Amino acid sequence: MPESGADQEEAFFGQSRLKGFLKKHRYFWVGSVVVLVVVSSIVLMREKPPQSVNLAKMTVQESTIVGPLVQHNVPTATVLLKNTGHSPALTTKARLVMTVWTASTFPDWDMPLKLTTDAETIGEIDAGSVVPQTVSLITPLTDVQGMHLERKDWFIVLLGIVSYADILGNPHETKLCLIWRETSTQHMTPCEKWNIMD
Repeated sequence: MPESGADQEEAFFGQSRLKGFLKKHRYFWVGSVVVLVVVSSIVLMREKPPQSVNLAKMTVQESTIVGPLVQHNVPTATVLLKNTGHSPALTTKARLVMTVWTASTFPDWDMPLKLTTDAETIGEIDAGSVVPQTVSLITPLTDVQGMHLERKDWFIVLLGIVSYADILGNPHETKLCLIWRETSTQHMTPCEKWNIMD
C-alpha cells in the first residue's frame, strides 16, 4: 500500500535530522573511535609479556674438574655460568655443593639442594656474560671413596642452584646436576635428572 504524503514527509525529515545530527557530531565520533583504538593498543601492549628469549636465562656453559681420585686429595670443579638471554640477570645468587654419590643411579626424589643463606651473591650478570664458580669437596677423599670411584660404582656429583631476577622483577631458578663419570677427562656432564630451568 503506497505511503501517504504525510508519512513520506515524516520519513524525509527523520532522515534529514539524523544526517544533521551525524554531521554535527562526526568529529566527536571520529575522536571517540581514535581514543578507543589507542587505549586498546596500550592495554594489549601492557598485557603482552615480552618474549622469553629476550629475558635473562642462566645456563651452564661448561664444567671441569681437577682430580685425581686418590685418598687425601680434594677434587675441585669450576662451573662456567652463562646468561644466554638478551637482558641482565639481576640479584644473582648461587650455591654449589660437590659430593661423592654413594650409588650408581639417582633416586626418585626431587633435587636435594636448597638455596640457603650461605649462597654466594654474584649480583648482576649482563647478557652473554660468563661467570666462573669454583667448588671443592668438603673433606678429602677417603680410602673407601677412592676405591669405589676408581671402580665407577660411585661418582662425584656437583649439585647447584642459581637464583636471579629478570628485568621485569620476576624470580627464576636454574637447578643443575653435573656428574664426573669418565675420569680420563676433566669434563663433567649433566646428570640424567635435576637439571631444571624455569
